[in-house]
Amino acid sequence: MTGKSKLSGVLCCPRCHGLLSEGHDSFSCQACGLTFGRNKEGYLEIALGGLEKMGQTTTGELARLQASSGAERMDDEYIIPYLRREPFARMLDVGCGIGRTVPKLLGLGYEAYGVDLPGPSGFWSRQQRGKNSFICCDACALPFPDGYFDVLTSLGVIEHIGTIVGDCTLAPGYRQAHRRYARDLLRVTRPGGRILIARPNKNFPLDPQHAVSDQASRGGAMMRMREQIFSKTGINIHCPFGAYHLLSYREIEKLFQEAGAASVRPLSIKGYFALSMFDSGLLRPLALPARLYIEHLPRRLWRSFLNPYVMLEVKK
Repeated sequence: MTGKSKLSGVLCCPRCHGLLSEGHDSFSCQACGLTFGRNKEGYLEIALGGLEKMGQTTTGELARLQASSGAERMDDEYIIPYLRREPFARMLDVGCGIGRTVPKLLGLGYEAYGVDLPGPSGFWSRQQRGKNSFICCDACALPFPDGYFDVLTSLGVIEHIGTIVGDCTLAPGYRQAHRRYARDLLRVTRPGGRILIARPNKNFPLDPQHAVSDQASRGGAMMRMREQIFSKTGINIHCPFGAYHLLSYREIEKLFQEAGAASVRPLSIKGYFALSMFDSGLLRPLALPARLYIEHLPRRLWRSFLNPYVMLEVKK
């Protein structure tokens, strides 16, 4: 690289939060002496170590879904209209996957960045995502200054925080990881700024987005039965309480309140889903009832176990 990139004066050290100085194809912290370089795909990796141990949550199948027309519709009809409800200039997508939303916002004139684990950087490279708009990092230690962003999105991410392989088996100390995640998202948000959080609701016993087990899960008769149901329907039937990688609305609300949020409120999920799991197979007859249920769920039930998905706005 020659000259200064647009990241010069933007990135900070994940250890001390001091601004990083740009060198030849790397960034370094004058206070800590840490240096961060680019991976084989050309994207910066800014972390205190261990990113490879967090696994890869963006699989080939998930990448295909994120690039589908239904996902594009979600951006155009839900995410971007939500972002533009209030004036903003800077946006961060935490856990951006293949990085679909950021280029759209850049094209609209906003300053936007996407961060994720190193796994998706191969997708970024193939889609020619900007090398200075996408960064590999830990979502619990974001490499940006305090109060830098007006708005953040973190969609389908919190359930992978504090897991052993980035999937669904909880790691020891997972609650502390959740707290670090909430604190750091709020840290990089300006006062009055917003954070959009979305994920399946633990209190709702059906999860259409996650597999029943991962390579760290223990087997058993109950697990095998759940896996058989999942293989036929794509629905994960799970226990709606206790220790689990999904969180309920109340758990996320408490997490961000304890981290210092000014307010937390539920949002409608109408228009968010394409409901592609109902396009074929055993679930196809349920497509219309599912859509009507989601679109007409009363506001008073958005926080409840009757809502299949947690969609909430955190204000700093």
